[in-house]
Formats: sequence, C-alpha cells, structure tokens
Amino acid sequence: MSLRNRRGFTLIEVIVVAAIIAILAGVLVPMIFNQVEESRLSRAQGDCKSIQTAIMRFRNDVGRWPNLQSGTTNFAFLYGNGYTAGGAADTQLGPLSYTLTPASSMMDHLTTNDPGYPAAMWKGPYINDLTADPWGNPYIVDAAGLDNPALPVYVICAGPNGTFETSAGGTNLGGDDIGIRIK
Repeated sequence: MSLRNRRGFTLIEVIVVAAIIAILAGVLVPMIFNQVEESRLSRAQGDCKSIQTAIMRFRNDVGRWPNLQSGTTNFAFLYGNGYTAGGAADTQLGPLSYTLTPASSMMDHLTTNDPGYPAAMWKGPYINDLTADPWGNPYIVDAAGLDNPALPVYVICAGPNGTFETSAGGTNLGGDDIGIRIK
C-alpha cells in the first residue's frame, strides 16, 4: 500500500480544528470562572442566612442572645472557623471599631453548649458545622451590639477581597462584605 492511498488529516484540517478549539476555550473559560465566583457568593450568602437562623432559634429557645449569659461579660464578637486571635482578621477588625476581646466561637454556643446553658432551654445543636467562608476567612457577628436595640447586628463574611470593611454597629455592609442583618 503506497502512501498516496492512505487516508489522514491534512495540515490545514488540523490547524482549523485547533483554531476552533482555541476559540471555544476563549469563550467558555471566562464563563466558567464567572460561574465559580457566583457560586462562592451564593454559598457565602447561604451560610450567613444559616448562621442568622441558628442564632434566632437559639434566642427563641434560651431567651437571650449567645453573648449574654448572666454573670459574664458580653462578648465583643462571635467568630466562626478560620479565625485566629492575633491574625489577619484582628488587624482588619480593630480599626473598624470592633472590640477584639473577649470573643467567643459561634460553635461553642450553637453546636456544643460549651458555656453550659440550662439543658431544658438549650435545644441545639442549632447548626451542624460552620466552616470558613469560600475564601478561607471566618464569619463574624458583632455580638456586642446584640443587647443594644439601637445598633444593627450583621453576620458578616469578608467577601472576595478577604478584608472586613463593615464597621461595628454600622448601618450598612461595607465594601464587598457579604452578610445578613440579625436585628
């Protein structure tokens, strides 16, 4: 069998197919990455809503906010997984008027009853797991404002830029922060 009788692809056909694949990749890749970012935003919003619901259920059962226990100091803020005292979140929250100490893990109040609320009242766990936000940062709650009816309180995620930009007691979320108002 001679080489002239063999069927195959010509160089032009291979170049045309490669060009079509490159054009499709150029169009589809940005759309796929946009969907990934939108799913992160949706997850963060959903997590904030879940935390808000857990805190409200806790309030209904126990009769007080997670930060208010008789005989103890009010917590400055409640934090989720991903928070490290003295870490990046502290350097961001200090200038935004958050009092960094004392602070308490949301998980202690909402999953394990670590502070020891009366067993007849605490009907948790109120939330099963609270991981860091989609960008690896903690969710926070300005818990010091829970006992002040004049102050709004938000569950906040730092958002895509990883920087908390919402001031403590602020009336609106700042920058690209994602959150939901508790009260």
